[in-house]
Amino acid sequence: MEHYIENKVIVVTGGSSGFGLATARLLLEMGAKVVITGRDEGRLEKAALSLAGGENLLALRADACVTADWKHLIKTVLDAFGPIDVLVNNHGAGIKIATLDEMDDETIQKVMDVNLLSIMKGTREVLPVMRAAGKGHVINVSSVCSHHAWAGWSIYSAAKAGMIGFTRCLHMEMAGWGGKATTFIPAAAETGFQSAANLNFGEQGQFPNATDFARSLVHCIDVPANSFIEEMTIWGTGQVAGFVNF
Repeated sequence: MEHYIENKVIVVTGGSSGFGLATARLLLEMGAKVVITGRDEGRLEKAALSLAGGENLLALRADACVTADWKHLIKTVLDAFGPIDVLVNNHGAGIKIATLDEMDDETIQKVMDVNLLSIMKGTREVLPVMRAAGKGHVINVSSVCSHHAWAGWSIYSAAKAGMIGFTRCLHMEMAGWGGKATTFIPAAAETGFQSAANLNFGEQGQFPNATDFARSLVHCIDVPANSFIEEMTIWGTGQVAGFVNF
């Protein structure tokens, strides 16, 4: 079966752990030129060593919330690999999961900055490169919180739901010159998200690991130039019974 990833230049934000790291590993195995980003230099270096991508891997420290970091990232990638074919906006964080009355202004703003506004800013900076090439694919990693409701998740869910509306309109803008945009919507998996957000989902054995979900994310990229996946939602089978509220 034909694949469409070999030699593509693919940027994966939040690539030092979780979905991002697992996705980068699969992309490298399929022959892509991969750029991973993250805010923590030490974690990024460790991730790069584990990937062992050689000349096909570039690990760049960057804060996705900072426009100047995006500009530097893009210039570095252009110099090293050439035009960016695919941008995977995988970064994000729970920051604080709590009821609305427990969320102060600073926390609300940070949740929105990290999970939505940074995606808008970064994509804006990458688009001119893609438009000049007459092609490009943006994949935004959302969450099942965008379609389903749980107490304590209102602000995070608002950001992730906003990402879906943003991505749909983005696709219509990009389609005019040959680009496309996809929303990847994962449920819970065994990543660092749970501990980072101070959550306890119970036994982790019921959840897929990051690589299980990353296979589906890579599938969103591995499509012919004349087609695209609008949205993909993926659940762990063990999570559905206790968590899904249709």
